[in-house]
Amino acid sequence: MPSRRTHLTRARTLLLISGLLLFLAAAGVGLLGWNARAANDRIPKGVTIGGIDVGGKTAAEARAILRRRVAERANRPVKVEVDGRTVELTAREAKVGVAFDGAISRALQSGEKGNFVERGWRELTGGEVKGNEKVAVAVSDRAVSAFVDRIARSVDKPAVDAALAINVESVSVTRSQDGSRLQNPAKLRKQIVRALRKPNSARSFRATVEKVPAAKTTEQVWEATPTVVTVSKSSTTVRVFVRGELVKTYGVAVGSSQYPTPEGQFVVQSMQVDPPWNVPNSEWAGDLAGQTIPGGAPNNPLKARWIGFNGSVGFHGTADIGSLGSAASHGCVRMNPTDVIDLYDRVAIGTPVLVAA
Repeated sequence: MPSRRTHLTRARTLLLISGLLLFLAAAGVGLLGWNARAANDRIPKGVTIGGIDVGGKTAAEARAILRRRVAERANRPVKVEVDGRTVELTAREAKVGVAFDGAISRALQSGEKGNFVERGWRELTGGEVKGNEKVAVAVSDRAVSAFVDRIARSVDKPAVDAALAINVESVSVTRSQDGSRLQNPAKLRKQIVRALRKPNSARSFRATVEKVPAAKTTEQVWEATPTVVTVSKSSTTVRVFVRGELVKTYGVAVGSSQYPTPEGQFVVQSMQVDPPWNVPNSEWAGDLAGQTIPGGAPNNPLKARWIGFNGSVGFHGTADIGSLGSAASHGCVRMNPTDVIDLYDRVAIGTPVLVAA
């Protein structure tokens, strides 16, 4: 049988082993705890901010890296090619601001996953925490909009429609001119803001300038208004133009100095065959004042045709052929009856009439 001494020796050995194990356990726990505390001061390995590896770095070290690598790219200007030139928007003009602190704080907090033993073991063994924190980039939408508006103003040009140019001796149509405008400025604004908020994004764009066609072309104007009539009071001449070509002239009488034919640009308003004469209540009308003289009546001075262009003023035939070539009427344009019939067949309601001195 074992002696008492043997039992005592075994007991002491067990106590020593137990104590050693307890010591080692305590030391291990302490080591893990120390590593866990150390891990709290550094961003876990495997963590990135804005796609940049900052694992194992302190907050200060991570901030320095981000400023060097992210801020530099975030501060690149935007370049827009438009109409053969390049315009720039600087990061300062766009009020670009990069905030690292929030991302760094979240990156540090990602290392707090698990208890202190797990964190310590991860630190001790070089384990990683996978994750990427986004960098917050502030951009002034108003500044970007102002930049795009400047581009738009530099290329926007209104279209110019073709138009009649009427002179007493010539008629032409000014040529139409197409305009231009920036295509889809709202899309360009969004693209620029999106690029400024992503430091690694491309900063070069091409803006499209689109054509704005004129609403009226030269041909459309001629088709709408082929015929134009002009009256020269000084030469007592009526001219008819078709698509800018002089096709007919007439000798006429115009209003006297007391009753001048009104000047300006008018249009044919009314047309009648053998028109009645509504005599005005004027002193010069004598006993006929206020009466209506039937068309074709001998005492009706409006012979053959009436082409009104300004209320009670218009072209009409006259029996007083001798007055043609002078300023003799009460404001109307007197014509030889055969001439007014010819003119009547050449015009329509809406035909332009220019009366000039």
